[in-house]
Amino acid sequence: MSKHHRSYQSPFAAMLTEQRFPFASQLAAKAHLDPSQVMFAYLQITANVPTTLTTVSRQKEIDRRFQQFLTDAAKPVTDD
Repeated sequence: MSKHHRSYQSPFAAMLTEQRFPFASQLAAKAHLDPSQVMFAYLQITANVPTTLTTVSRQKEIDRRFQQFLTDAAKPVTDD
């Protein structure tokens, strides 16, 4: 039997298409942000992930950091 290797599909792939603004708007609503903040964060994260990684490893790291950004943004702010 042969093994089928599935290529990695980023959950944020729409950020790299012409659907980026509607997708960013959906993500922004869930994280209580403005869509421009979501789009800017994705660009910043992408720019800061080393290009020395393989394509799949780099995309996974971008996705990990971006998901963390969205998770952190969605957390309620508490006064300590």
